[in-house]
Amino acid sequence: MAKKVVTLYIDDTSLRLLVAKGKRVKKWANLPLESGLVRDGAVLDEAKLAAKIKELLKAQRVKARKVIAGLSGLHCLSQVITLPRLPEAMLAEAVRREAERALPVPLEQLYISWQITSTSREEMQVFLAALPRNAADALIETLRQAGVKPYLMDLAPLALARVVNRATAIIIDVRSTEFDIVVMVEGVPQLIRSLSLPNGALSLQEKLPTIREELERTVKFYNSGHPEKPLEPSLPIFVSGELADEPELYQSLSDELEYPILLLSSPLKCPEGLAPSQYMVNIGLALKKLSPGKWASLSVVNLNALPEVYRPKARSLTKVLIALSIIVAIGLLVPLVMLVQSTAANTASLQAQLDATNQLLEQRYTQQQAQKKEIAELEGKVAEIEVTNNAFTAVLDNFNRQHKIVNGDLRVTTSTLPDTVVLSSITHASVKLTIRGMSPSETEVLAYADSLRTSGRFSQVIVSYIEKTEEGVTFTLTLSARGWD
Repeated sequence: MAKKVVTLYIDDTSLRLLVAKGKRVKKWANLPLESGLVRDGAVLDEAKLAAKIKELLKAQRVKARKVIAGLSGLHCLSQVITLPRLPEAMLAEAVRREAERALPVPLEQLYISWQITSTSREEMQVFLAALPRNAADALIETLRQAGVKPYLMDLAPLALARVVNRATAIIIDVRSTEFDIVVMVEGVPQLIRSLSLPNGALSLQEKLPTIREELERTVKFYNSGHPEKPLEPSLPIFVSGELADEPELYQSLSDELEYPILLLSSPLKCPEGLAPSQYMVNIGLALKKLSPGKWASLSVVNLNALPEVYRPKARSLTKVLIALSIIVAIGLLVPLVMLVQSTAANTASLQAQLDATNQLLEQRYTQQQAQKKEIAELEGKVAEIEVTNNAFTAVLDNFNRQHKIVNGDLRVTTSTLPDTVVLSSITHASVKLTIRGMSPSETEVLAYADSLRTSGRFSQVIVSYIEKTEEGVTFTLTLSARGWD
């Protein structure tokens, strides 16, 4: 029997419902929301929004109480991180520590989810997604008040990445108050930007300059960080949402950017009357569970962003074993009780009772021997765990040492920074520190480089790139970190 999934996606202006079964969309609906219920993707009035969800489900006669929920990408963070190859028992703590180091927001304010995207003999690539706790909690509580329960959750940009049929592409989805830009490279969303539009009352044509500027900035930022493999001009940009309904506008965007622009198509069969471009996030959510026909998502990221605290608790193995032991014990006691009753009724069966007692003692002896064997096996496993723990401690010590060195380098680069210079990125790789930024003139750049040299922190400071633009001077400094010697 084909699977049936119910998806809900809420943004600032509307509530979108889509029900899919097998390869086909069965139901869809869009309920507009008045101002003040949701802002920047975060629920502000849980009770009123829950009433709207109930109203929509009732109107569409959707009785399912389990849904796949989508969360706006606004204020969410994502990053691809690299870790040394570690045992599974150590991985979660290593990811948490790296997230604490890499993310600009304290982990106490975030829910993090992650998925391994690739591994080699020495290291592994991990995709990390972080959600604001307040936004996720408010959405889940709203759904609870509406009588539905999310069993899967995803970010809107990751849902869009699941729809595109190219391993490397750019995706842009435009909605009335926000838009998402996703740069997919070899099946992994390497760069995600979710941005608010300046004014929901503006026409799409008036919003187009902002969209074009952010697209250009996104491509330039990615290419500057990947000079060895930049995004090719032939790479298609896939559009959905409001922009997909305006061919003249996205064609003009294609002409200005010199990238081909294509419509993001739905892998699910859509009934007549459904505009799939308006429901691409819902379709991407449905694809977390569905595999329509020969189509297979080229995105390798399919994590469950639902925080663990809201997921169904796995049944404890210990409790299961205890329950089984009680059943077995009861099964063993019943014959014994019957034997005692029979002995009380007939003293002639004393010899039979004695034989049964001897047999029980033999069974207990056998059980004791088995228990000794199990204890020996457990002791062996404890020794293995101790070896693993020692290895983990060594890795953590190395992490802490590197973290201290990196912090020292970053402290010097920021403390010597002139007030007129703005940094766009700082990349620390091995013994190299790469600083990119913008300055009003070359003088400030050279002065900044001299300050870094005289700090004594770095063995070498090179101005590896400098270019004048209309807005000032963009530059790149390459530093050799002395602290790693």
